[in-house]
Amino acid sequence: MTEKQVFDVRIALIQAFLEENGHDGVLLSRPDNFAMATGGKRNYVYTYSDAGANSLLVTRGGGAFYVGDNVEETRQMAEELGGLGCEVLDFLWFEDTAASVARKRFGGNLVSDDGAVGRNVHGELAPLRALLTGVELEKYRRLGALAAEAMNATLDVVEAGMAEADIAACLVAEGIKRRCQVPVALVAADKRIARFRHPLPTEKGLVMGGQHERAALGYVMIVGCFLKEGLVASLTRFKQVGAIPARIPESYARVCGVDAIMQESTQPGVTLGDVFKACQRAYADLGFAENEWHNHHQGGAAGYAGRTCKGSPTEPFPILDGRWASKASAVLGNDVEFGMAFAWNPSAPGVKSEDTFLLYPDGRKEIVTSTPSLPQVNLEHVLGRETEVVKSGIAE
Repeated sequence: MTEKQVFDVRIALIQAFLEENGHDGVLLSRPDNFAMATGGKRNYVYTYSDAGANSLLVTRGGGAFYVGDNVEETRQMAEELGGLGCEVLDFLWFEDTAASVARKRFGGNLVSDDGAVGRNVHGELAPLRALLTGVELEKYRRLGALAAEAMNATLDVVEAGMAEADIAACLVAEGIKRRCQVPVALVAADKRIARFRHPLPTEKGLVMGGQHERAALGYVMIVGCFLKEGLVASLTRFKQVGAIPARIPESYARVCGVDAIMQESTQPGVTLGDVFKACQRAYADLGFAENEWHNHHQGGAAGYAGRTCKGSPTEPFPILDGRWASKASAVLGNDVEFGMAFAWNPSAPGVKSEDTFLLYPDGRKEIVTSTPSLPQVNLEHVLGRETEVVKSGIAE
């Protein structure tokens, strides 16, 4: 498939969404939805915001329009949207807004992904952000390999006494070397691992000093999300640099067992809620507190966001049920297939397991963030049976 063909499939999905819900058009301004609609194009300037610098308007008839100011229009049409057949609705940066221009130019029932025009449908677009064509699945395979390389390179330099902030800086640098953004770089050393499930690396304040920077003395947890062309690959790894609590290796192996069961349960035709039920049973069966899953979200579907939809006990989000493929095929006039990506991340005090894997249209699975150079967890021993899932152990 060419870039234009991928774009046509993405627009067909949006057309099907608009038709099903009785909307005449949707204004997409968030970077994740802009990337989803365009096959990975960029509309952001400030990377720490849910708001893009310009928008894309898609109509029920399949029209696609750049909607933004004159500042962004030049680069957008030269480097992002120019080859995709998008029309231009621009304005001087000080005179108008994308939402206002969309309302003036188009009538009918318009919606948006941020509430600027009509109803906010960002949550309803989650299934579209999760569906991936063959080209996008191949992009994920390459992104996962880059993420694993960056993580391995970071682990290689971590040593006793290294500050959490320096470890995070290394992770981000290794990602950028591979032309990836690193929107999430979490690092915790020793006791902070058990205390915080989302540990921002400790760092000194600019003026008042703030918290004491922690250094890794026993072991360290490193969490990275790597973003390229709108897709996000997530993984977590550990490294031992000194004395480690005696319970940690065995607990880590068991939480990897929970992860393996969740991966095995991720099958076409079930829901994220179905997988979550397997997750709840796995925690109990593998010796954790039955409510351990209360202490952290367990991950979910990935794609054009780190998590396009998180799993929960009653989450109805469908896994490759074929409905959207049929609808997009009807719009395009030819058959199209989709796969999906997932990143489950079960955790317990002091341990966590996380990788990104693909679910292909034929039901095959592939972990794309694998790190085979690290020690491997004996999952057959943990589960008491064979499994095709492979999990990396604690680096030394």
